[in-house]
Amino acid sequence: MITRRHIRIKVLHHLYAHASDNELGAATLLKNLDKSLEEVHDLFIWDIHALLRIHSTASDRLEKVRSRKVPDSALADRISAFTDISFFDLVRNDARLIAFSEGVHADWSAYDNHFRSLWEQVFESEEYDKLLAMRDDFGAQKRFIKYIYQEHIAENELLHDIYEDMHVGWSDDVDAAQMMSGKVISSWNDQGGLIIPNLYKDEGDAAFGALLMRKYFEFAVDSEARIQSKSKNWESDRIAKLDVVLMKLCIAEWRGMEEIPVKVSMNEYLDLAKEYSTPKSSSFINGILDKIVTNLREEGLLQKVGRGIIE
Repeated sequence: MITRRHIRIKVLHHLYAHASDNELGAATLLKNLDKSLEEVHDLFIWDIHALLRIHSTASDRLEKVRSRKVPDSALADRISAFTDISFFDLVRNDARLIAFSEGVHADWSAYDNHFRSLWEQVFESEEYDKLLAMRDDFGAQKRFIKYIYQEHIAENELLHDIYEDMHVGWSDDVDAAQMMSGKVISSWNDQGGLIIPNLYKDEGDAAFGALLMRKYFEFAVDSEARIQSKSKNWESDRIAKLDVVLMKLCIAEWRGMEEIPVKVSMNEYLDLAKEYSTPKSSSFINGILDKIVTNLREEGLLQKVGRGIIE
């Protein structure tokens, strides 16, 4: 599930690209933003399919054991404690996941050796012994799937590197995709129920990115003038372009998002400055925005309602 923090990051990336190449029109930027947000779904599908790949690797191993001239029934029984868990068939046959998967082509076959290694680690783990001891217990099965996902997918550095190689923006999207995968696992119940989370929490979040970008352009000229007037002691070419975009985004939220408190917007963009800009950017931006918000209040340009009036 995409949070508003994540949406802000996406908007920031696209507007920074615009600041470096202002030939990009607003319509193109909005289209690119929508596409990049929807691509979180693609990463979610790859992530879920990584978990399924461990299961299919185990199933392949089980088939080979059973097809031996002298089958090893004890080994086959041990493997089937995992392959028989119903969760995997539920995920593979879920209509929404099938629909999401169309066009994504999440194919892990190029990494067969890696997934065979993951399966061996799973098979030899203490957690697997715990599963065997309670193989028919739903709670034990669910705990085991959570363990596999957290230990061998979510924290798998090689998979993270693969994601980054696949798509430059996915390094920022991993947390959101993993949150969605985690919700799928957590939603599984002993009645066979499974919930596939929506990309957004609600309609407000779904509209947030496009609205923020529109407000950025609506107030861009005035915001630029205010930033310049409060940074006269700084040569314009010494102010990082990213810092200007961050400040203009904050001002856009202040003036265009009535239900978001002033401090919430300020703190969000200061945090983004710490994460994405220079070491001194946060304190610089804080100083400039403090002056600007004072002027906006004096001019009656901060129209907050509902939770937005909370200080």
